[in-house]
Amino acid sequence: MDNNAILPVEFKHLDMEMAAWVAQRYVLKELYLVDAKISRDPLTGTPETLSLEHKCFTDVLTPLDAKKYIVLCNFRVAAFDGKEPTKLIMKIEAAFCTSYVGKSLPGPFLPDDDDDDETFPAFILHVMTLNPIYHSWPYWREFVQNMSARMGFPALTVPLLEIAAKKAAMQEPESQPVKKQTARRKKVDA
Repeated sequence: MDNNAILPVEFKHLDMEMAAWVAQRYVLKELYLVDAKISRDPLTGTPETLSLEHKCFTDVLTPLDAKKYIVLCNFRVAAFDGKEPTKLIMKIEAAFCTSYVGKSLPGPFLPDDDDDDETFPAFILHVMTLNPIYHSWPYWREFVQNMSARMGFPALTVPLLEIAAKKAAMQEPESQPVKKQTARRKKVDA
């Protein structure tokens, strides 16, 4: 069973050679938490099963011609009662700021002389929205696991990230049931 979250990606010309070229020239400088919000229904106990809904999106905070790109990654997980799918049990939201700095490397500005100068900034923008999610996803996973345990739930594990074409992602369900696990440790007789 594949437990990976699938992030739908839609780009007309996703050229992996050019993506690698951009990734070599724009390196991650900083990644930090800038905003978080958690909430839980205090009158509801922990249900036997939970249905989780994951969402993420990015905001590019700098112009395309800048040497430093600052991208805000916004994440959200909502847990619903498995027996009552409309009953929100808890919600965790967080925003991580990522910054990338362009570095000078030898070679042409574009990896292929046939590429159009006008489409290149759009491609950088696209790559600069994928890389921040990819880089901040492990921090998001740890944050959810920690906060869900502090809220009195079994530690929720956000699935691993897999970037896929939008058509493949459409086949995956948005939410998935999660069985309740006890947080108590068994006593071991010595």
